[in-house]
Amino acid sequence: MIVGISEISIIIDYLVAILIAIFVAFLLKVPLLPDKPYLYSFKASVLFPTPIFALGLFSFSLLLELYNFISDIYLAIIVGIFSGFFIKYIFNLVFPPPPTSNELEDV
Repeated sequence: MIVGISEISIIIDYLVAILIAIFVAFLLKVPLLPDKPYLYSFKASVLFPTPIFALGLFSFSLLLELYNFISDIYLAIIVGIFSGFFIKYIFNLVFPPPPTSNELEDV
């Protein structure tokens, strides 16, 4: 148990962060699923990597003990909103897709 936060509260906060991130990404018109074939698709979608990014960011905020400054449920909501916007606007800048075979031949 983290001091001041119960395990049930942490699980609920994780779920809130995931649901808010998925909802925000869906409102921003991020595709629900990546392009086919799914194995070789490097496009961001609502179902992946949005929830994984929200989980990691919320875990990192718990590690930094940000719950001492703001309530844990509000922290989960903020992380969810930020995750949705990150996936829509910044994800491809931070994690660019690998070059295609045509781009490799041009080099």
